[in-house]
Amino acid sequence: MSDVETVGPRAKARWSRLAALGLLMAGLGPLIMFLAGLLWGLDVSEDAGFFLVVGGLGLIASFLVARFGMWSKFVGILASLVIGMMFFWTAFSLFTPGSFFDFVAAILVVPGVLIGLIASIGAIVAGRRGHVSTTPEGGEARWIRSVMAVVVVLAVASAALTFLGRSEVEGSADQTVVLHDFEFDMASYEFAPGSTVLVRNDDPFLHTFTVEELDIDEAVGPGSEVLVEIPDEPGDYVLFCRPHSDPNEPDPEEDMAAELSVE
Repeated sequence: MSDVETVGPRAKARWSRLAALGLLMAGLGPLIMFLAGLLWGLDVSEDAGFFLVVGGLGLIASFLVARFGMWSKFVGILASLVIGMMFFWTAFSLFTPGSFFDFVAAILVVPGVLIGLIASIGAIVAGRRGHVSTTPEGGEARWIRSVMAVVVVLAVASAALTFLGRSEVEGSADQTVVLHDFEFDMASYEFAPGSTVLVRNDDPFLHTFTVEELDIDEAVGPGSEVLVEIPDEPGDYVLFCRPHSDPNEPDPEEDMAAELSVE
């Protein structure tokens, strides 16, 4: 049989529901990041189309794969590849469980893309062999339960780590730098050698306060503050956020970066 629709209105090729789950996860990742930006009052107008279109693609593909026959599995494959190419960078956030929205987007997009791709291919093979069912069975059912359980557990753990990991600095600092809306609050800074800088992250995403030439690389979690001591090394440098800049050549005009002078 070449198409599960010929078997019955509710019968679907094995692995179809798992593929639909993967695509649903992949689509929810971008939408959660977009929603976080809205809730925190970030300017999301320029990126709204990108996040909504890619997220919507995952949701639509999930519905088609779960509802229709063989042709929809090819849509699932294509959607998985597109989302994977557009959001490959979320993989780096798998190592930031203390930043809820970064981490949750990663555990939705990265496994979701892989599951959507592999399970869609598996559904095509199963459909051609006549392996269909009206409900998830056997290995597919176990995979669905396992994936959902792991995502929920990791999300809850990340929420706890993000909340418990929030830090506030006690005492005074010579200057303050605020990270908000994926920008530093000033285009350029002038710090005295040996001075202390309070860095505050007002975004729901992880940022860093990085100056490679000065060996400064401080991670600042959502809603957190850190103190940074400026070395006694006068000169002009580039201050940037590693996750949101080109680490090889951060550009204050294009990236989350700023000019920094120590004098």
